Amino acid sequence: MDLIPTVALLIHPLLASGLVVWVWWQYAWRKKSYVLKGEERAMHLARHQTNGERLLWATGGVILVAFMARGFTGWYEHGDPWSAMIPQSLHGFMGPVGFGLMVFMTRLGKRARDQREAGESFTAAKLKHGRAADLIIYMVFIHAFLGFIYTFDVLV
Repeated sequence: MDLIPTVALLIHPLLASGLVVWVWWQYAWRKKSYVLKGEERAMHLARHQTNGERLLWATGGVILVAFMARGFTGWYEHGDPWSAMIPQSLHGFMGPVGFGLMVFMTRLGKRARDQREAGESFTAAKLKHGRAADLIIYMVFIHAFLGFIYTFDVLV
């Protein structure tokens, strides 16, 4: 593979590496939430909510970069950007599916927040939000591992 498409394809894993760290840091809230109390907990909860929404947008951006890199590679090698846009591996299919799960998880988090602020019971929404986070964290590491293996395919 030429240098230009290789560099274009490697932008995604570089951005995604930072995203994996951010996802793990965001997921650490589950353990931290049991320890914190009072005003400090409220401050960390507000930060968790803000970062969750930012993380969703950043994830969408990283996925968009991956599709743009694939399109650029298709254009560079075949003259047609659409020739490489369809995911051709489990890694490629997991990105959009994982993003859909993140949208779902974010909505559950917002529902829990809204119910808590309205004085309603938010236990079910909070539990579902946490379970979705558990599933996503597993998927993130599987996705990252597959991406790591796929990187060797790009480089070779």
